[in-house]
Amino acid sequence: MASFLVPGTRNSSETKTRIIRVAQEIFSGKGYSHAGLREIATVAQVAPSLVIKYFGTKARLFEEALVAAILPIQAFQQDRARLGQMIVDAILDPDSGMHAPAMIALAVGDPESRRIAERVVWSKVVEPMAGWLEGDRARAIALNIVAVTTGFAIFHRNMDHPLSRDERKAAAALFAQSLQDQVGLA
Repeated sequence: MASFLVPGTRNSSETKTRIIRVAQEIFSGKGYSHAGLREIATVAQVAPSLVIKYFGTKARLFEEALVAAILPIQAFQQDRARLGQMIVDAILDPDSGMHAPAMIALAVGDPESRRIAERVVWSKVVEPMAGWLEGDRARAIALNIVAVTTGFAIFHRNMDHPLSRDERKAAAALFAQSLQDQVGLA
């Protein structure tokens, strides 16, 4: 059954989701310091005051957008023997909405967004992955996996490159194997 909104009413959950999705696109394309709440509101087709009402500040919106952009680490914690391939598949899937790597990389240019990205990456990715990997070097390995994955994702999702289809497949296979080698060190 279709639901119809009375003019002047809104579905706050859908509106917040739309704002976060637009914020992810803009933050991953321009970076935190070049993104504005008005621009995000305009693209999301909402009033800027509504963005402020839901998120308060650009920093809070960035944090919520980044947390939402991070694929749940549990999705990759199924089969140690396939972790590398699962990460590569997620990066190369054009429908995965993989905005987190670019958001993280572009966050380093602004002190506020850098602190947010550091906190989110450690709490939502590195620490959970380290707990899953276990061992004395688990945190170092998890951080290394995040670092190299961020670079691979940015190159393959955000930059044009002259690789042929076969070369892309070879690069993906090599990268999956290098991730798998990291898992084997734990």
